[in-house]
Amino acid sequence: MGQTDSKPAEDGAAPAQEAAPVQAEGLARLQAITGAKAVETKIKPRGPKAAATDVEFIKNSLGNLLLFGRLDIRAQLKIAEHMWERSVTAGEILIQEGEVGLAASELYVVKTGKFEVLERRKGVNMRVNVKESGDVFGEVSLLYNCPRTATVAATTDAVVWVLERDVFRKYVQEAAEGEVGQIELFLNSVPLLSQLSREAKLRLVDAFVEEYIGAGTVIIREGDPGDKFYIVKSGEALVTQGGKEVNRLFKADFFGERALLSNEPRGATVSAVQDTVCLTLDRDTFVEILGPYDKIMQEVKSDTAAQTRMALLKPRGSAAAAARPRSDIRIRVRGPGGNTRLVVASGHLDEVQELAKGGTKLGASGNGAEVEGLLLVEAALLGEGAFSRVSEVTEVTTNRTFALKRMNKTAALQCPEHVYCEQHISKNTANAFCIRQYASFKDPHHLYFLFDLMQGGDLMDVLVAEAKIIKFPVPQQGGMRQGCLAPKVKMWQGMEEGMAKFYVASIVLALEYLHDSGIVYRDLKPENVLIDGQGFAKLGDFGFAKQIDAGGRTYTFCGTPGYVAPENVLGRGYNHSVDWWTLGVLMYVLLTARQPFSSPKTHDPMEVMRRIVDERWPVKYPPYMSPAGKDLIMRLLERKPAKRIGMLQGRAADIKNHKWFADFDWAALAARRMEPPRRPQESDMSKRKAELEDSHRADPEVPPMTAEEARECEATFKDF
Repeated sequence: MGQTDSKPAEDGAAPAQEAAPVQAEGLARLQAITGAKAVETKIKPRGPKAAATDVEFIKNSLGNLLLFGRLDIRAQLKIAEHMWERSVTAGEILIQEGEVGLAASELYVVKTGKFEVLERRKGVNMRVNVKESGDVFGEVSLLYNCPRTATVAATTDAVVWVLERDVFRKYVQEAAEGEVGQIELFLNSVPLLSQLSREAKLRLVDAFVEEYIGAGTVIIREGDPGDKFYIVKSGEALVTQGGKEVNRLFKADFFGERALLSNEPRGATVSAVQDTVCLTLDRDTFVEILGPYDKIMQEVKSDTAAQTRMALLKPRGSAAAAARPRSDIRIRVRGPGGNTRLVVASGHLDEVQELAKGGTKLGASGNGAEVEGLLLVEAALLGEGAFSRVSEVTEVTTNRTFALKRMNKTAALQCPEHVYCEQHISKNTANAFCIRQYASFKDPHHLYFLFDLMQGGDLMDVLVAEAKIIKFPVPQQGGMRQGCLAPKVKMWQGMEEGMAKFYVASIVLALEYLHDSGIVYRDLKPENVLIDGQGFAKLGDFGFAKQIDAGGRTYTFCGTPGYVAPENVLGRGYNHSVDWWTLGVLMYVLLTARQPFSSPKTHDPMEVMRRIVDERWPVKYPPYMSPAGKDLIMRLLERKPAKRIGMLQGRAADIKNHKWFADFDWAALAARRMEPPRRPQESDMSKRKAELEDSHRADPEVPPMTAEEARECEATFKDF
């Protein structure tokens, strides 16, 4: 689907000239992104480490960056200390537009010299910027493997300091883990909180707010009602009762913990002796996240309290995995011009035997015995991903149709852990609102998954069909033209709220199931919500899904630009909270056919990231959106994950009970007895099928693979 080059109007307004809904800003199909596989043997720096006298200059140069400026001073210094110098001669190209991989994994700070920044526009290299001492370029490379968007060339002899992505992410993660560990230790020392489970303590960690208190300031006053708990992070505080000094508080000391139970009067006055930093938690937030204290203690003491968790991913190379029998799967693949060829793959027998009991005789094995297996015949392409394609196939014994996902092995080498997580999680997922995997297998060049066939396309197809330009009265500020007299303005509208409610509710049920199983999905977007033949929605594509232990976090940057949560962008660790954020983005897109962080329009991914993490940047809502719908989106797009709806005490139930879902029959949806608001139509898929066929006509039958890549693929996917 295309994307217009015209700048979208503010507050939901449409371009002055009407266009097809497919051209709406928010309707472009977006590719997911992720951090590449870590390089085990790092290339040695091609220059000396930054001198100690340069570290402060480097730190100040990096200070305004989104990803660097929010780190504590120790992490900033450690990162600056691990940068190294590189000399660049006049005329040398330091960055080439379009580069990927290792060439696009470094950020640069100019020490001396000058650089010009060139962008190719209509076949001409245009100078768009100049970089001099102290300037920085390449920030997005610290997040993920993104093609370089411009060429940077030296106009004089120059020297730069180089920061590698792996180094940056390592020290960001270390800093985040250290901070979480420190706060957890603080909480363990508070008798009132020491009995909480580790999971509960870690949920509180994200809820604390740093407060900077100037020297001489009264923090709490004796006799005042209390509603906030404090932990001293740095500095010194004085405790007095009746005007008499009774104590001094330093790092890791705490006070005011009784405020988490009630608003009883403060028993003492606490004042900052010097500039002091405290971690604070108010009672309302405590109750929102964990519930009333007495209820928490009942749950802690309960012998029956337990949570069902899926088995962790079985270690690759284990004896159990190696001993599992395998069976042949043959696939008749359609090639260019309608030609077909037979591909022989190998999969685990216990995964495929139920599909065709009795088996299909596929010929003699090496020992002369008849081999049983599956024969799949490819019919048509259904979709594609970053390094995969999905086609419709038929199993010849039962004449049953499936969706076959095929991944290029060499491309999958970038992130093999994602592949193994998808194999494990989608195989063990059994829920009416999640796609089901029936088998996984491989041949020398590809990896395969056999899934439910979703004949209705995806939620993006539905949105494209429903999106339209409307005329809506917009009152003029300070003017007399209000109500029905207000001028009507053209603006984009997505699907009707009743229809969106059906799909959002289906996703809530899917995420609730996954989260209860300890799984974070991490790539929710319309393209990954699939529609079956009846019109029901299922969550599909578990390529970024991951199992997380109770209270645990993960640090890999992954997701789709515009949808990623603030805690994912900042690289400081996240959990299931990111899925509720992306649900808020998806709900906004469904209702408006636009992205919430896309206006004013920008092609700079870092600008979108800045808007996502900046609490001062407001999301703009079109006037036709209902107050309840706006309220739910705002609560899902809460930038502090601990306060985000879905992460509070009620978890998913808080979303189900939100006023936007008033009178919604959750039981009927869960039982699939609710009538879907839209039945799939052949037109939803036919055009895209044709486009996919055209785009893949020139694909080679067998993807190119070097001998070295073949060896690495064999070793990496040995247990697939």
